[in-house]
Formats: sequence, structure tokens, C-alpha cells
Amino acid sequence: MRDYMHNKRPKESKLCSLIRRSITLNRKELGLSFNDVANELGLTEGTLSNKLKPAKAENDMTLSEFIHFMELTGDLSALEYIAELFDMVLVKKSVEKADVADINLLVDVANMENSDVFRVVKNSMADGIIDEDERALILKEIEEAQKANARLKDMVLHLATEEE
Repeated sequence: MRDYMHNKRPKESKLCSLIRRSITLNRKELGLSFNDVANELGLTEGTLSNKLKPAKAENDMTLSEFIHFMELTGDLSALEYIAELFDMVLVKKSVEKADVADINLLVDVANMENSDVFRVVKNSMADGIIDEDERALILKEIEEAQKANARLKDMVLHLATEEE
């Protein structure tokens, strides 16, 4: 019999931690116990707890449980983390029509975020070397700018135009 477990990708401990934190924060807001959340996902409290332990490699959260969890809590931080793993930015699309005031505000936010990238990169390069801390800060600022620009793009796409 083949041992498929050695091919399995290890659990992302940060993802497990994000989901557990989200459950903890949101269950209090929703007035639910950890057991209630587990039952809502169709699990026992112990099973959910094991699925969120990185050391329990054989007991992963299924995709349908993950989706149900996000529907229940409304917290997309775990999905944002997965997007980051693949060097992507996750931005929730608007469902409402935007107006010029929305665009005006978001273009200011995007401009400030892009200016932060410029400032951090220039400061980091002042000594001619970019160390690991500076690199991490640059990447953080770039990600914030990407999110701001993606929000701006989405608002422009949902802009209520004169033809509508």
C-alpha cells in the first residue's frame, strides 16, 4: 500500500492561527461558543480543534468547511493570507455604484500609499544596501499600495456614469 501522507503539503500554521483567531473574535460577536461554531460547520468541537492544529497533518479543514467558515464569520483574512501565498492581492468587489466623491477619496488613499512606497524605497536605498528588515517593509508598503489601487480600480469599474 502506498504511503500518500509523505506527499501531503504541511499545514500552514499561520492559516490555522488566523482561522482560530477569527472564530474566537467572531463567535463572541455572534454570541456563539466554539462548540456552536463547530456544529454550524458540521463538526464536533474536538474535530474542529484538531483541524486547526498544525501538528495534526491528517486532519485538514475541507474546502467546503473553509467556505462555510467565511460565510459564517464574514472574515476573509484567511483567504487574504492564501492570496498572499501566491503573490496575489485579494480585494472584495463593490456591489454598489460608486460616485465621484468615493473615487476622490480612494485616489487620495492610493496616492498616499504609493508615496509611502516611494519614501520607504528611497530611505532604504540611502546606504546603497537593502537589508531583510527594509525589504520586508518595502514589500509591506507595496502590498498596501496594491490593495489601495485595486480598491480604486474596482470603484472606477462601478462608477455610476451619466449613461446609466
